[in-house]
Order: sequence, then structure tokens, then C-alpha cells
Amino acid sequence: MSGTQPQPPGGGALDIDSLRAAMTEASLIVHNPPDIPIPSQVLGICAVPEEYADQHKYGWMVADFLAWKTLLYHTWLSSLDISMFLENIGLEDEGSIPKVLGTNNDHITQLSSDPKEFATALYEYIGDRAKVADEQKTTLFIMIFGPVTPEQDLCVDFDGRKAFITTSKIREVIRNAVNHDTLPVVLMTPSPFTGGWMCRPSLFVPSSFTWENMMRTIAKSCGAAFADSLVDLYSTKSSPLLSAEQRSKFKYDDIMPIWPTDAQRNLFHMFKRKVHETLGQRMAVLGAKHCLNMDANKDAWAVLARRKGRSLVDFWAKKWTAPEVMDIDGVDRYPFLGEAFGGTRASQTWHIQYLAGNELATCPRDWSSNTTGITKDLFSGFLKNDKPNEETIKRVFDAIEFRASSMILAQVLVNGLSLPIPKGVKCRYWLDMSSVDGYLDDTFYHKFQLAFSNVHNLFDQIAVFPGERRHDFKHVRFLRPSRWLAAAIAAKFTDASDQKITDFIRKSVAPLIQQIRGTQTALLLENPSVTRLGFDWIASLEF
Repeated sequence: MSGTQPQPPGGGALDIDSLRAAMTEASLIVHNPPDIPIPSQVLGICAVPEEYADQHKYGWMVADFLAWKTLLYHTWLSSLDISMFLENIGLEDEGSIPKVLGTNNDHITQLSSDPKEFATALYEYIGDRAKVADEQKTTLFIMIFGPVTPEQDLCVDFDGRKAFITTSKIREVIRNAVNHDTLPVVLMTPSPFTGGWMCRPSLFVPSSFTWENMMRTIAKSCGAAFADSLVDLYSTKSSPLLSAEQRSKFKYDDIMPIWPTDAQRNLFHMFKRKVHETLGQRMAVLGAKHCLNMDANKDAWAVLARRKGRSLVDFWAKKWTAPEVMDIDGVDRYPFLGEAFGGTRASQTWHIQYLAGNELATCPRDWSSNTTGITKDLFSGFLKNDKPNEETIKRVFDAIEFRASSMILAQVLVNGLSLPIPKGVKCRYWLDMSSVDGYLDDTFYHKFQLAFSNVHNLFDQIAVFPGERRHDFKHVRFLRPSRWLAAAIAAKFTDASDQKITDFIRKSVAPLIQQIRGTQTALLLENPSVTRLGFDWIASLEF
């Protein structure tokens, strides 16, 4: 069964140029090299703090850095002393260490672990490589191996104080270096919610991708932002999995029996959870795996565009000579996370705790208000929990993922609709002062409130666990994305009438949101694990 393929909405609300602008916030989950033309400029950066570089924390990021270093040459930087790291873990040299470090340990440039000095040096290298790429009329490929936010901002945490090198700052550095914003720049970082790596195909506005492939990529990037409504859609009479004949047999929207059997209930809950997790994993085919995979049938980049550079099979598969990564039975890990984030329960817990800490360290004013529901207590309690159970891990993971996906959605909307960025900062770092008396002038505040009242209900709430009912104060609430978007709309229409604001939201914002949600609906129909479990549940209803 296939879903309706995405098409540009009527009225030009989402034309190709708008979609290209929105694509600067979109990413792919990759398990193989992206399309790197010949020649290209490669810049790899290891930014894992020394105290985090062990197997129970972020040692896996250092291992990733070393693995990719065996595949690619050019410029490699590290705040961590890599040779000392290898000595400390007692790694046997099978001939690969000189290839990584160089015979004189000169293949990786050591950077300072002082946050300011590190940032200054990093900006210089990025600007320098950008100039070379521009002169060669080729692509700059930046790989960052270190803790990042879900929006791919690098968290520089060398001295225990978090500072963020944002993608916006990297764009600024490149733009200043080459004096234009058309340089092809690909950014790859650890994936915050899956195994593999998160790859942003174009840090600047792209020019070569098709409308449909860009929309599909954007929809995947928005994760579980619409999980609540899509779980509901797929588990009711309106489910795209039901045939017209099956649908006609139900009188009510809720198609579960009044007294379901245990088997029916279990399948129902498993299916709803599968829909949620698939969205949260960005529809990644290998979302639970963490390895380089050179199978052309699992090439995430090829879904976006045909490769123009080196062939995955004829070049990269032959160059990657490491033994096949085998899953090891008996490893203590969270099953729903698979091999991601180091692949052990300790490293996975550490990663999610780090993400939760980043949430509390950002999103200013969220944590001093009562608008977030139980979120602050959920995160704070989790950070104090040495041995969280799987249910707690899932709740925290869902909350972080939902917050991140909703913020990415808001940024896609602002970029795609050519709205000004509120205060010049992205959603995560925006200081919402609208509730402070006297901070906003009355005219702007009125327009802000009008826009917020119209866009707020276009965003989903977080999807609750199967079998649970929502409670306003006992579940995660998140208003930041809709308020940030409202501020952008108010700034765009400072001199416009109220009618013009409501018309813009109705004719431009709402159709774009519906287009993204509709594309996710179609993508779920293409996912075999979702449809298989869905059909099993439907079959259990005994038509």
C-alpha cells in the first residue's frame, strides 16, 4: 500500500525556493559516507572532553573519529590527545594506528582544550578550508565528533561550563571567509536520537535537490513532532492501513473492541509505540545500528539525490577494510536504543543524561515558569537517578526528542516562509520576555498574542505512552516553538492589520505544517516494520 506522494500545495505557499530555504534545517541519518565530490575539502574535528572519553561515556565518539579518519584525508583536528587516548585504552596496533596518526603523529592537529582558544582555532580552520573549497569550486565537508544538540550545535564542555558553537555561527564564519552564501557545505555530527550519524546535506540553501526529495527529508527531520496526531490517525477508523471495506464495518472512530483480548491490546500498544519510535528515529532504516554500512540498498543519501562523487559500492566499500561489525548477544543495553550511543546501558544512560542536561542549560525562562508541565521535575529527577529503569529512559528520551523535533519544525517554518529570526537567535536560545510586564510595546505584544493564539494549536502535544491518558500538569508541555514562531510572525507584520496576520497563518503556515504532517503519514506507509505490525493488529480484530 502506498501513501499520497508529497506535492506542492496550491497558491505557491511552498514553492521550490521556500523549500530550499527550509532545507537548511533538515538532515539525514546516514550509515555511510555522504556524496563527496572529487576533489573536496574535508575537515574532521574531535571535541570530546578528556573526562568523557571512556567507554561508559563518549568514548564511542572518539572511536567514530578514528574510524572516519581511516576513510578520509585532508584536515583533522582534536582537542583530545589522540595518541595518549590510544595508549590509555591499550589498543593493539594491527597496522591502522600509523594510518590514523601518521608515522610522526602529525596527521591530527592538536587544538587547545581551553574553550575560547578552541573556538578561535576552529573558526580559523573552517574559514581556511572554506576558502580552498571555494577556489576549487567544490564542497566543504565538516565532520564534528563531540557532544551536540539535536540541532547539531557543538557543546564545548571542556571546563565544565557549557558553551555552544552553533550552526548559525559556522555559517557566519564561512560566509565571511568566501563573501557569499552559495558554497556547498555538508555537516555531519553524531546522531542524538539514533545510531549512525546526522548529516545536514546543505548548510546553505541548496540548488540541486528535487521538490519531493527535499520535502521527504524535511518531514523525516521533524521526527516525532506530530507523533500524537499520527499515532491517533493510524490507530482509528481513519487509519490509512484500513481498506474501504474494512472501514465500513466500524460505526465509531475507535475501532478497538469494548472488551479487547490481551492479544489485541498488546498488539495495539506495540503498534502505537512502533509508530512513535519510527518517527523519533527519523525513519532511519538502520536507526538501531551504529556502524558503517556500504550496502547501496541502505544508502540514505541516494534517497535524497543520485550520487555524483565517489561510488558507495565501487569506491567506499573497497576502501573500508575494517571487519564487519557484529551485534554481540548478552550486552546490557536498552533494547529500544539498540547499538546507539556506545551500545551499553551505561553509555546510553550517560548520553541521554547529557541531552537532558543540555535542555536544562538552554531554553531560557522555560525552567522558571509553570508552562512546561512535569518536564523540569522529569529531567532533574532523571539526572539524580543512578540506575533508571527502561520506562524512565523512554519517558525522558521521548520528552527530549519531542522538544527538539518541535523546535526544528519551528525553524523549518521560519526559514521556509522567509520570516525574521526573533532576536537573531534560533529557537533553543531565544529568551522569551513576552510575559515580562513592560518589556514589549503594546502594539507588538498584541500582534504576538494574536499570532500565538492562531499557531499554537497547529503544533502537537507530546504523544503519551500507549494506554495512558493525558493530564495537563502530569505530562510534558512545550510552548517555546509556537511562541518563537509567533514572535517571528509579529516581527514580520509590525505594520500589518490583524486580518493580514491571521490570513498569513491560514494560507501559509497551516498548509506547510499540513504538508509536513501529510508527508510523514505517507512515509510511515513505506516502513515495513510499521505496516507489518499494523496489519497484525488489524487482523487480530477478526473481520
